[in-house]
Amino acid sequence: MNTDHLTYKESNPWTWLKAEHEDVESILDLVSANYEFEIAGILTANRPRMAYHLHKGIMDQIFRAETNLITVAKDKTSNEVMAWAWLERGKYTVYADEEMAVAEFAHVKLDLSTRIKMQLVAQILEQWIAYATMYSIPVLCSTSIREDQAGFMRLHDAFGFSRRGSFAYKRIC
Repeated sequence: MNTDHLTYKESNPWTWLKAEHEDVESILDLVSANYEFEIAGILTANRPRMAYHLHKGIMDQIFRAETNLITVAKDKTSNEVMAWAWLERGKYTVYADEEMAVAEFAHVKLDLSTRIKMQLVAQILEQWIAYATMYSIPVLCSTSIREDQAGFMRLHDAFGFSRRGSFAYKRIC
């Protein structure tokens, strides 16, 4: 699949920015409205805990940009958060020495059209690949907890990831 049509363009009705502290409540609202049901019955969502970790991650991003990448897509007209993503580096498996950048979150508003959701997720993947490349992180890893993950994982295929179950890996360097 050619992914050029999914790449961010100035004509998109949203813009991507590094998340700021002012974005945390909007991010948490998106998580609560669209994704908490994915963990229902398994884990209990704790909004203050998530807010703490988001604020900490944003501080790290400001002062130690090489530690993680937290981005938001905002509607250019309303400034509403349409999607957000969090990639964190410094992860390792117990069976390999190579550092990984691991996706913590990739969320889009579920009421958007399928085409828009695909574009936003593709742009998240492009950001993650660029970040891992810029910081020479050997492996990029993305996973999904969604019950319906087929489209999400097919996008990974299009970007050259290798899938293993609900995990997708991409060798960067």
